[in-house]
Amino acid sequence: MYTHIQDKKAMGYTRDATARHLGLTWRTVDRYWEMTPEAYQTLSKENHRYNLDRHESAIVGWLERFPDVSAAQVQDWLLENYQETYSDRTVRHYINRIRLVHAIPKPAKNTREYFVVPEMPPGQQMQADFGEYWAIREDQRRIKLYFVVFILSHSRYKHVLWQTNPFTSAVFVQCLEDCFRAFGGMAQELVIDQDKLMIVSENSGDIIHTYEFERCKSRYGFTLWLCRKADPESKGMVESGVKYVKYNFAKNRYFRDIGQWSQECFDWLERTGNGKKHEITKKIPAEVFGPRCLPLRDCTFDRSHRRSMGKPMSPW
Repeated sequence: MYTHIQDKKAMGYTRDATARHLGLTWRTVDRYWEMTPEAYQTLSKENHRYNLDRHESAIVGWLERFPDVSAAQVQDWLLENYQETYSDRTVRHYINRIRLVHAIPKPAKNTREYFVVPEMPPGQQMQADFGEYWAIREDQRRIKLYFVVFILSHSRYKHVLWQTNPFTSAVFVQCLEDCFRAFGGMAQELVIDQDKLMIVSENSGDIIHTYEFERCKSRYGFTLWLCRKADPESKGMVESGVKYVKYNFAKNRYFRDIGQWSQECFDWLERTGNGKKHEITKKIPAEVFGPRCLPLRDCTFDRSHRRSMGKPMSPW
């Protein structure tokens, strides 16, 4: 708004004409008409600081309870709890200042970095990987959760499924079908670990799949690309996705029941996981995922097969 007002002023518009063209009140135009860029920048910083100062007690509480919480998590929690959006830089600077003022240092940690594989065209590849996480309850008891992350390689659009029991071959097939349904189709290729849920054995390069996974692969006709366990060189994208789900969604979040946890993950995917600009592509996955950008293959679901495996899993 400030830039538009100054542009009109430079073009020779009067204050009244500027207000009419921009649809602003004369008071607003008058306020910014003689303001220098330096004064506007100072005013903007003060306004942002004031907005976050309203939530200082909540932010300090988060930092005291979870000293290792990241600025990205605080940014997501502000959106989740107060429906207020702030820029990455604003939240990061504010958190750094709060840590200094209240003497809440962030614990150092060693992280393993994963690197992306070459870019894939739309609809060609989907990657999948499993993760485990020890969630905490409000009474500080812990519970071990199991999850699977599916990522479309082109758009970085993600789908996450949680459960309290370890995955079996039949349950993974149901998760895969739920993922196809959520995506509205199927990529041509699936990249995944040589996991015991899919692989019985390997003999001189010949892969023997589990019965349930072999039926699924034959039914839908996708190509399978198997890589070594925890191999970031061949599937670094989804390895990073598992870490992203753990540290941006699950970490420092209280678990009550699997329904609450899964719904909160769904909401997080919508506003942050798929709704926020990706650091590598600089694009929003939900926008790239649009049907015009991602020609997924149609796939028909065999409901009789799902009945034979037991009660179908709900996506959430």
